[in-house]
Amino acid sequence: MRLILGAALFAAGLSAASPAAAQGIVDEYCARISDHDKVASDGFQLSDAASILRQDRANYHKFNDSDNEDAGDRTFRSAGARARIPALLDNGQTEQSTVREIVRGNPYVCVEVYPKYIYVYVN
Repeated sequence: MRLILGAALFAAGLSAASPAAAQGIVDEYCARISDHDKVASDGFQLSDAASILRQDRANYHKFNDSDNEDAGDRTFRSAGARARIPALLDNGQTEQSTVREIVRGNPYVCVEVYPKYIYVYVN
C-alpha cells in the first residue's frame, strides 16, 4: 500500500511540474486549414501560421464562412481575442513541422488553448 501511495504522489508531482499542468487548458478545437484560411479579409495572401490560424477563427466566428470540419471554440469569438493568436503561438511549443504544414498544406489541426500560449498539432 505504501508503495502504491508513493508512486501516486510521485506521478502527481510530475504532472504538476509539467507546463500543461502549471497552466490548465482553457479551450480546445480542431479545424481544417484550407486555402480559404490563407487569404485575409482584404484579399491579401497570408504567409505565416499565426495569421492563417487567426483568419481561420475569423472565418468561423466573424464571417460564418468556415470549413465543414471546423469546430467551434469559446476563446476566439472577438477580434481582440483573435489578435492575441500570434503571441500565443509564439509563447507555445508547437513543432516547426506543424507550423510549416499550416503554411504549405491543408492540415487538420487541433489547438489547445492555455492562458498564456496555444499548442497546435496535426491530427
